[in-house]
Amino acid sequence: MIIKAILETAYEGEASGALWIVDTPANRIWFEQNRPKLAENSALFSSERYTSRQDALRHMIWGIQDHFPDWQEIWVIGGEPALADIDELRQSGRWAVTNRDVILHHL
Repeated sequence: MIIKAILETAYEGEASGALWIVDTPANRIWFEQNRPKLAENSALFSSERYTSRQDALRHMIWGIQDHFPDWQEIWVIGGEPALADIDELRQSGRWAVTNRDVILHHL
């Protein structure tokens, strides 16, 4: 299963499958309009309590792994490729960096 971890603050991409998306006013509207097209455990992710984007991403990915135990890939959309250099997440899989996204592959 592929799950998207979306860090863009005004996401306008495809609405399908499983995803967690950072909670912003624009993303909340997008999420509510597209909820019927999304997998059951898709959610808005509140990142305000975290001290950095890396910390928020780390917790977002851990949450995704808890809610989707059969995950095969997590696509980080809107995250800088540098976010792939989070030591705690290396234990969870193998990172691949594409032109604009980062993908975590389950080992």
